[in-house]
Amino acid sequence: MKNILLLLVLLIFIIACVGPEEPLDGLYKNTPVVVNTNEAFTLSLRAENYSTEENYNLTFPNQNPIKFTMVLIVTDFAARTSDTSFIDIFNSSDSLLNKYILNNNINVAPIENLEANAIPQKIFFKADDFSGFVQLVLAVGDK
Repeated sequence: MKNILLLLVLLIFIIACVGPEEPLDGLYKNTPVVVNTNEAFTLSLRAENYSTEENYNLTFPNQNPIKFTMVLIVTDFAARTSDTSFIDIFNSSDSLLNKYILNNNINVAPIENLEANAIPQKIFFKADDFSGFVQLVLAVGDK
């Protein structure tokens, strides 16, 4: 009888356990989500005091010219204003195309036609004790 009671209590305890609550935006803190295809690159991150240095090689086609769309959104920025977090975008010859310093809320969304030497091929992301939400989307399409 004692074993049955103990087994019943354990069974109730195991059934009552649940996992952690799912985040509303689908992102866990300090876990970047990266999607890198021939047509698009996406980096999404909900950060809290997050530090990292990451390189991402892009696989965009080198056709000439190409229609290029970029969206960079930084919201909920809560790090110190002297934060040195940034995103650098390079072309195939490692020339810097754009540098975006992540020290406040940002919303950038240019659409342009690019020549082959201006097509992004590498991204360097450095976060230095960064807190906030970052979403970077690069996409290419036919002209």
